[in-house]
Amino acid sequence: MDIIDLAKNIFRNLRFTLKNIPKKPVTINYPLERRDIPERFRLGTFGLTVDKETGDEDCIACKLCERICPSQIIEIEIEKRDGRGWAKIFNLDLQSCIQCELCVQVCPVDAIIMMKTPEKPVTLRSDLFLTKSKMLKNASEYEESWAKGSILQNTYGPDSGNNNG
Repeated sequence: MDIIDLAKNIFRNLRFTLKNIPKKPVTINYPLERRDIPERFRLGTFGLTVDKETGDEDCIACKLCERICPSQIIEIEIEKRDGRGWAKIFNLDLQSCIQCELCVQVCPVDAIIMMKTPEKPVTLRSDLFLTKSKMLKNASEYEESWAKGSILQNTYGPDSGNNNG
């Protein structure tokens, strides 16, 4: 009985293999060919935005992102000048980041954003430790994701239609 089942399985698998030999492969010739990044792709790295008119950074050092982070990987040191808060130090450790994006959602001025960087390999752990200067560079270098704090906050508002009650 076992030999008959074994023979059936072998012939079934052989038929499947022979049937798929003439088909074209579904893989792409990476890195010469690349897939399009979906519009709502948000996995990648973080960036800090700057005001395009004044060139000043947008972060007001409210520390909301630091408080909401479940992994506790954001460190901000506040500096007060010109009547507002500035982030003197803004560090984010991507090694422990769970990509929950809560820091982006809670930002009242859209200062911290996700960047579309799916192909950013690193060889050193220090490359996964983002400082303020690295995040400012990321925001100017890479394409930003569609999701910003103001957009995401409006998505879950009372008029959004996402009420499950």
